[in-house]
Amino acid sequence: MTSQPKPQPRKKLIVFPQDKGGIGKSFVATLLYDYLAEHGVKLKTFDLDHANSTFQRFVPEAQFIDTDVDANKLAVLDTVVNSLETADVALVDNRASGGTKVLRYIEDSRLTELQKQLNFELIFVVIALQDKDAISQIADLLDDYHDRVSWLVVRNYRDTPAITMYDGSKTRERLQAKGVLEIEVPCLTEVTRNKLQMSNLTVSKGCTSPEVHLLDRSRCQTFHAEMAAQFEKAKGVILP
Repeated sequence: MTSQPKPQPRKKLIVFPQDKGGIGKSFVATLLYDYLAEHGVKLKTFDLDHANSTFQRFVPEAQFIDTDVDANKLAVLDTVVNSLETADVALVDNRASGGTKVLRYIEDSRLTELQKQLNFELIFVVIALQDKDAISQIADLLDDYHDRVSWLVVRNYRDTPAITMYDGSKTRERLQAKGVLEIEVPCLTEVTRNKLQMSNLTVSKGCTSPEVHLLDRSRCQTFHAEMAAQFEKAKGVILP
């Protein structure tokens, strides 16, 4: 009997499409990077934040792409799609107010329609927190993309112990009706978060780095384990 070849893994293009700044997109991107890298994923990373390059500070191998350009020059983002020729996952951290440019590129290139031909799945990671604008942007994205992309909701508890604004929204009701997965990012102690930022360390690196105090390393280890468990819930969405 001739054995059948194993199916190739479905590649993933993971983006953070919200325009709203300060909601934790870059931090979540670093957490996702840690998880994917620790799972041995063939990974290519990109930072679209020309002003701060926050993601690149924490993930030095991330390739910077300037999307602060005219609409007719957004084909610079072809680099992201082309990276999937050798990588299994492309992880793209967006800048504040940069979601519109990324979405324009997706529409102009008909990227949602090309997923099957190019053998990748477009993943929208959206951040839910106690912020009206962030939730409104999720609603707008849902209106426009609905079943054209896959979704992952990240509940960010950085600033509040509850996200009642999102929990009671029609947006969450619609996402739940679609069966969209939600994961949680607990609050990391501010002093530890600040020390990681000053040293340009991801949480994973902070678990062992001598650049931070033993207490901070211990808090990183607790947080890292919690996030690993959260991402495991979503491995069907984010792993190839």
